[in-house]
Amino acid sequence: MTSEFVETNGVRLWFEDLGPADAPPVVLVSGGGASVVWWPPGLVSGLVDAGFRVVQFDNRDVGRSTHIDWASAPYSIDDMAADTVGLLDARGIPAAHLVGISVGGTVVQATALAFPDRVRSLTLLSTSPGPDPRLSSSDPAVFADLGGPVETAEDAAEVDVVFSRAVAGSRFPFDERYYREVALADQARGTNRNPGMPSASSRVDALDRIQVPTLIVHGTEDPIYPFDHAETLAHGIPHTTLVTWDGVGHELPPPLVPDLVSTITTHVRAATGE
Repeated sequence: MTSEFVETNGVRLWFEDLGPADAPPVVLVSGGGASVVWWPPGLVSGLVDAGFRVVQFDNRDVGRSTHIDWASAPYSIDDMAADTVGLLDARGIPAAHLVGISVGGTVVQATALAFPDRVRSLTLLSTSPGPDPRLSSSDPAVFADLGGPVETAEDAAEVDVVFSRAVAGSRFPFDERYYREVALADQARGTNRNPGMPSASSRVDALDRIQVPTLIVHGTEDPIYPFDHAETLAHGIPHTTLVTWDGVGHELPPPLVPDLVSTITTHVRAATGE
C-alpha cells in the first residue's frame, strides 16, 4: 500500500494505491465534496481482493488535497479530469478502469472524452451526462433542510447526515449511525466547508464518442439525478450495461456493496478480456 501526495495540474492530491502494482488498475473518483472515506470500505477491499490495483484519491477542494478559494480560482469538471490523468501519470498507469460516483461520474466521462487513450472502461454510479434541459431536474426538497450556521465539525457532519437521509431511497432503513461515522471521519480529514461547484457543460450529444465498455448503476429513486439521466447515458454510450437498483436513491447502500463488487469485477474483467 502506498499513501502519499502528488503535485499535478496546479494542485496537490492525496492518494492511496492498493493491491499489486501489476494488476489491472481501477481508479475511484469520488462525488462532489466527498473524500475517500465515503467509499464503503467493503467496496475498496472487495476490489483489491478480486485482484485489482485500486487507486483512490481526494479530489481537489476535498479532504487532504488542495483546498481552492473558489472566488479567486474557479475550476471545471474538465480541470478535475486533468487531475485524474495527472494522477495516472504520477503512478505510471498508461490507462485505467475508472469508477466515478455522482460528480465523480461526470469527471470520468469528461476524462474518457478528453483522454480516450487513458481509459479502459467506465463505471458510472448515480451520475449524469448533464447539466442539460432535456434531463429531469433534481428534487429541490432534498436541499430544504441544509441551511443554518455551520461552525464546527459536528455541525458540518450533521448537515451531511441530513442530506444523506434526504437522498436515500425507500428500499433500506436509513442507517444514521453509519452515515454519521462517515461524515465525522470526512470532517476529520479537513474537508473544505466552503467548496466551489465545478462548472460543467452537457455531454449528452457527445456520449457516442465514448467507445470503452461502460457499466451504469443507478437507483430508481435518485432525487439528485433522476433515473432518466441513467437512461440517457445508456442510450448515448455505444457499449453499455445498465444495472437498475429498485428503490435506491443517490447512495451506495451498504447491503448492496457485495453485489456492486461482483458487478464491477465482472465488468472490468470483461473489459480486459478475461
